This record gives sequence, C-alpha cells and structure tokens, in this order.
Amino acid sequence: HDAFEQFKAFDQDAIDDQAMLATGGKLTMPVLAVGGEKSAGTTQADILRLVATDVTGGIVPNSGHWIMEENPDATVKLITGFLAR
Repeated sequence: HDAFEQFKAFDQDAIDDQAMLATGGKLTMPVLAVGGEKSAGTTQADILRLVATDVTGGIVPNSGHWIMEENPDATVKLITGFLAR
C-alpha cells in the first residue's frame, strides 16, 4: 500500500510545479539525478536541470532501469560521493 502512495501525489505535484515554474523559481539545493547506462542514461539530469540549479548527473554502468539491483556497488558509490560533497 505505502509504496504506491507516491503516485497519489502526482496531481498535486503538477499543480505545485506549475506554480513554482510560473514564478521562475527553481530548486536551489543539490540534486542527484541517476540513470542506468542501458536505460535512462542522462535523461533524468537533463529534465531536472529545467527545475533545479545544482544538478549532478550520474550514470550507473552495466545497468538498466533497476540500478540498485543491477549494479549496487556503482550506485552506492555515486550516491555516497554525492552526499560527501
């Protein structure tokens, strides 16, 4: 049940995002956008740069959509490196 609660927030997220973008606002906190080499790649970082000013992109090698399951070592390295900065 709880795993799907995030999807219930999509409509409100869209409203909130439109209000923020209408005022020219962008997220200013550091954002990590990670994609799998064989899946999203840099797409998440490219998209998030539209709404955030400090985006770090990362690609998990030898991974598709399920990055943590497919290459946990590389995923953890990207995340811990981002958090350490």
